[in-house]
Amino acid sequence: MQKTVVIIGAGIAGLAAAWTLQNKSRGAVRCLVIERGLHPGGKIVSERHDDYLVERGPDSFIVQKPDALELCRELGLEERLLGSNMEKRTTYVWSRGRLHPLPEGMMLVAPAKVMPVLRSRLLSWPGKLRMGMEYFIPPRKPDAPEESLAAFVRRRLGQEALEKIATPLMAGIHAADPERLSLQSTFPVFLEMERKHGGLLRAMRSRRQAQKKNAAQGGRRGADGPMFYSLSGGLQQMTDALAVRLKPGTLRLGESVETIAHQDGRYQLTMGDGQKLHADAVIVAAPAYAAAPMVQALDAPLAEKLRAIRYVSTATVSLAYRRSEIPHALDGYGFVIPRTEHRSITACSWSSVKFRDRAPEDRVLLRVFLGGAGAEHLAEQGEAELIDRARVELRTTMGIAAHPLLAVAHCWWKANPQYELGHAALVEEIEHRVAQHDGLYLAGAAYHGAGIPDCIRSGKDAAAMAAEKIQIDRCVSL
Repeated sequence: MQKTVVIIGAGIAGLAAAWTLQNKSRGAVRCLVIERGLHPGGKIVSERHDDYLVERGPDSFIVQKPDALELCRELGLEERLLGSNMEKRTTYVWSRGRLHPLPEGMMLVAPAKVMPVLRSRLLSWPGKLRMGMEYFIPPRKPDAPEESLAAFVRRRLGQEALEKIATPLMAGIHAADPERLSLQSTFPVFLEMERKHGGLLRAMRSRRQAQKKNAAQGGRRGADGPMFYSLSGGLQQMTDALAVRLKPGTLRLGESVETIAHQDGRYQLTMGDGQKLHADAVIVAAPAYAAAPMVQALDAPLAEKLRAIRYVSTATVSLAYRRSEIPHALDGYGFVIPRTEHRSITACSWSSVKFRDRAPEDRVLLRVFLGGAGAEHLAEQGEAELIDRARVELRTTMGIAAHPLLAVAHCWWKANPQYELGHAALVEEIEHRVAQHDGLYLAGAAYHGAGIPDCIRSGKDAAAMAAEKIQIDRCVSL
């Protein structure tokens, strides 16, 4: 008898789960994807506005984690893969009334080279000396309590490195408060560098030596390809390709799941219109706060723990200008702004510099970011207010006084999960509760990574577990 798996949520995690199940089951599983919205893809939204390509949500994915790249190849999108600009990779930081280039060779907060840091005007001389002292600071004991991003960077590199580099770059990625952001759950590589080498400077020195040795033996000296990839027609091509390749009847848009319950060894889902669905397995790929009321009657402690994962709102504003109207050289990917500067925006990505074919040759497409932890009110505004605020900030930071040729804004309400201190333990507790319900699985940005590759991996893993459970059930029934 054909088994049924219901996936709740048609973001990239839910679509990846459906795609994986469809491939693994070879027709033995009926898969349904229930999506409250009218379009699949979640936060991945690409729009054409005349000759401009606007990404309302994420504009790229990192290649360090291979899942997104592999999925694009599975979907036949390899020829549309588009690497980020390798010639203009500088990131700027707004400080003391001007844009300063981040010192060359920085691995987020870890400096790979000494001279670029010494020459930089971003940091004061006391700040530079404090960063240099990191070499002599001993590592923490293995049994020490969990540290926030702020505590780690302050301890190893000092307050100025935290304020001008770590907070806008690292905490900015997660739209988070650095004092509450768990380093263990977001940037564990730095903990590993401290554990293995004794510190960040020592680890970067060891890395350079290994690269030189590798180069001397005829290998590559280091990563020589793009760090970020997108698709020539926008990231939505990936989610569109997934949706199109699912079997007819798999996607059910504009529908919602209210509750999940056990009934006669299966799951019963009550829909928003009162309809009942029955499933052998359920994958919940909705945000944690949306999943909580669904499982409230099934497992109240699980629902409580899901609600404990905090989310914050952010907004993006895309603005197009004539190149001649922008006084900056635009020789990089954009700039970030430390919180200590007290600006209304957190960053600006120079989209048409980062990726080609985002704007006509004599035009420039910029993307401004607002909101995040402690500043959600700035994101939760109407489109006109968001555009006005972004224009004011660009006039100050980049000297752009012209009226934009294109202006598009979007608020992502409660779209960014916060990996705060204790996140790993909380997720472990959630997964322990979920494991008590055979055939129930979670996927999405709230648990083990919020990036596109992380979400794809979570969807694929949940699908693999569901497929394994159903296969076991089939063997028992035979």
